[in-house]
Amino acid sequence: MNGKVVIVTGAASGIGKACVERFVRQGAAVVLADREDTSAMAHSIESQGGQALAIRVDVRNEESVSALFAATETRFSRLDVLAHAAGISRRGLAPEVSLHDWDEVIDINFKGTFLCARAAIAPMRDSGGGAIVTIGSELAHVAAPNISVYSASKAGVVHLTRCLARDHGVDGIRVNCVCPGPIETPMLNRSFEQSPDPQSTRRRAQASTIMERFGRPEEIANVVHFLASQEASFMTGSIVMVDGGVTSKSP
Repeated sequence: MNGKVVIVTGAASGIGKACVERFVRQGAAVVLADREDTSAMAHSIESQGGQALAIRVDVRNEESVSALFAATETRFSRLDVLAHAAGISRRGLAPEVSLHDWDEVIDINFKGTFLCARAAIAPMRDSGGGAIVTIGSELAHVAAPNISVYSASKAGVVHLTRCLARDHGVDGIRVNCVCPGPIETPMLNRSFEQSPDPQSTRRRAQASTIMERFGRPEEIANVVHFLASQEASFMTGSIVMVDGGVTSKSP
């Protein structure tokens, strides 16, 4: 990754933060994109000899996304990788889900993926190609209770990934999706807190994996890095399950 420029959305915590750390270790210049302030993270990276740029972004907003990519172009003059990890979760049965919650989940998870991927195409084409890695979920493939809106948003991300790969292979751009299972992140913990019985929901999620444990953010970041690297040069349109076996076993 030496000499490569990578944008990571959702960079402030969880899987996004782990992706930042993974790409920095491999020598990439990383743009930390999040609605939270990541300037301290960027300063820490640069103080240790790396290259980093912190940009606040609202992935739901076309102008905000455009400003992110313009700032990247101004600072680094190229783009090689987009690792799009920004996302939120909401629990609730359909009759209980407000339209506001529906809009927020779909706008951030699905529309945000589209806006960021769309904005990445031109600068990657100008750089001679690149790699986009989206983040889906095992819940795009199986129906879990009380989380239909999030699951639907991630199913959209999965198929959007395939369509983008089909359309932009001619541009030298590979597009792949990582579908994590339950990963020990702040978002997962917030999701449990939204359930009627957080401890029971947590135990059920942990037991859903063959390994009977939660994944770690760095385990997802390792796969994101692989898909972004030349080691995955013949992979595009792939949906990679990193779910601890959730989708491989019966209930």
